Amino acid sequence: MSEIQEKEHFVMSPSPGSYAMFLPPDMASVKSFRRELRKSLTENHFSLENIMQIELAADEALTNSVAANVCNCSDETIICRWRINGSKFTLYVLDYGSGLKAEEEEEEAEKAFSSNPCLATFIGNVINHQTKKPALLPYNGQNQKHKNMGKGLKIINAMMDSVKVMFHGEGEVEEVPQGFKVMGSILTLEYDSAKHL
Repeated sequence: MSEIQEKEHFVMSPSPGSYAMFLPPDMASVKSFRRELRKSLTENHFSLENIMQIELAADEALTNSVAANVCNCSDETIICRWRINGSKFTLYVLDYGSGLKAEEEEEEAEKAFSSNPCLATFIGNVINHQTKKPALLPYNGQNQKHKNMGKGLKIINAMMDSVKVMFHGEGEVEEVPQGFKVMGSILTLEYDSAKHL
């Protein structure tokens, strides 16, 4: 019986309060990311309660990105970049899994863009992705059962002060894809600990 070894992922900190990790679409990445995120928040004097809240939302964001990559048969690197400026925390999760949207946004977008075949196809892919909700996600390269799929964006919205989904592709970054081929999403989470005293 061989023991699965967790891979180490390194955090880059190009300047004070700025951090980045480049992670494979594997659930083992979540543990490494959480460890580094907690360390940076602790060093910047966030309370344990604030850290726990941010960690939960960040875990969900990264899990969504891993799941999006798995559903789209993508093994592209996920980029997690975060900034801490005083009491303000901002996390960007950039992935190439064709992006995620909340269910309410899906319905509105489908109505608004049904006349555009490119966007209609994209919306169909998002809905298809959301309904797949893979029960198996890679952990150190081996598929493992994963529970609680599908509630990620609702949890993230409940935990953070601001959540924004942007889409990127073909040199464009937009809130609503304007006729370009969507390659992934950028999920931006913001939290101000001063608001939660």
